[in-house]
Amino acid sequence: MTDATQDEIRDVGAWGQAVALSFRFLLAVAIAIALGWLASNLRQVPADNQAVVVRFGKVARVHGPGLLIALPRPLETVALIPASARQIPIKIARFADGGFSDTSNKTMGFDINQNPRLNSAFLLTGDSSVIHLEAQLIYQINDAQAYMVAQDDVGPALQRLFIASAIDTIGGRDLDAILVARPERASNATVAARRERLRADLMRAVNRRLQRLAAKGAPLGVIVNRVDLVPSIPRGAHDAFDSVLAVTQESERAIAASNTNKELIGQKAQSEADGIKSSAAAAAEENVSKATVATASIAALSSTNQDMSRGMQMSHLYYDRIGPILKKAGRVQLVAPDGTTTTMSGARP
Repeated sequence: MTDATQDEIRDVGAWGQAVALSFRFLLAVAIAIALGWLASNLRQVPADNQAVVVRFGKVARVHGPGLLIALPRPLETVALIPASARQIPIKIARFADGGFSDTSNKTMGFDINQNPRLNSAFLLTGDSSVIHLEAQLIYQINDAQAYMVAQDDVGPALQRLFIASAIDTIGGRDLDAILVARPERASNATVAARRERLRADLMRAVNRRLQRLAAKGAPLGVIVNRVDLVPSIPRGAHDAFDSVLAVTQESERAIAASNTNKELIGQKAQSEADGIKSSAAAAAEENVSKATVATASIAALSSTNQDMSRGMQMSHLYYDRIGPILKKAGRVQLVAPDGTTTTMSGARP
């Protein structure tokens, strides 16, 4: 420090020195505050988020994960929202509590309450059946700017859109196309395919309503990727279906036993019929053999004396047969055409 400067400080005095130091301190503080303000929007965007930069109330740009540099407030405002790839669940509140506001009323299953206001979790199917739904939506952001604008309304809007879609979709199906209620129809391929498509149909219905909102200038900036659904029938109906199932199974067992008994009787009858046929065939063969033996002489005579008439052949055969028979008789009584009789002993033909 030069002699002139020291002289100037001595001339200012203690109060002047204090004021100068205070001014320098305030200047340093102001510079630090200005630097902090300029760097206030310098931040790191997490991997599962994205940043929406708003400049004077209008969305300026969308920034993905990483280092974000933006103008300080109030020139630019930064809002963090979920990343586009992030799956966001939302449980449908109307179906969350089984339709009861008083948890003490809950029992096994879901009962239909006498107060219609407490039955909001039940829906009517196309065949006038009643089912209960527990549902959860999984959605993701496909338009960050629209989501930023409608962020506070996305949850309630999705709730309403899903309820409207569920009423429409469930009302167009019968009970067996939603869940397995009647076991006898569980194996029906067409009904089973409709059950498998239920969640996909609900998802498409919600997305169609989202598209209609966007077409009307009120986009939510989200798309539904999955619907988790647990349909069930009221507890009383569940007990009734269980009773029907028990009776059906008992009937099926009785039918199976009857079919088994029928098969046994049929097999026994077939066995007896086969025995009768075999016996008849054997008896027929035996009778044919006896007839063949009995007519062998006639057949032989007919084949050796083809020039003889049938009467002569029969007479010839008669005399051949009657002789041995008469020889065995001790006495023969002859009756003449006029009625007179003659008795012969040791008869000869």
